[in-house]
Amino acid sequence: MALGPFTAAESAVPAIRRWVSIVIAHHGRRETCPDAELIISELATNAVKAAPGKLIKVMITLDGAESVLSVWDPAPELPQVSAEPLADLDDDDFDHNGGRGLLLVRSAALAWGCTPTPDRGGKWVWARI
Repeated sequence: MALGPFTAAESAVPAIRRWVSIVIAHHGRRETCPDAELIISELATNAVKAAPGKLIKVMITLDGAESVLSVWDPAPELPQVSAEPLADLDDDDFDHNGGRGLLLVRSAALAWGCTPTPDRGGKWVWARI
């Protein structure tokens, strides 16, 4: 298991992505790095949006041949997968289209979910690859 604390800021997401990729590759799972990078980017971005400026935690757990990527943030709101992922597309401002990250996670992961942490507030959002 590897655990890293980060400050929830947009600038932290590339560092989190690199850290996860290095850890995954170091454990001989280089073939899963592209999916791991995609998934952790989405989970970390959601945590940054949920708790800007707060401490977030990123955990990598090796479970047999699989890896579990988890991000904890202190916000109590649980993530929601958009019912209509294309409804808010804006061709004029493409960089501000959002809300499809969990759909990407769902498609790249074997499983994903959210585990609330009522004793500390917040939740772990995780994905198994």
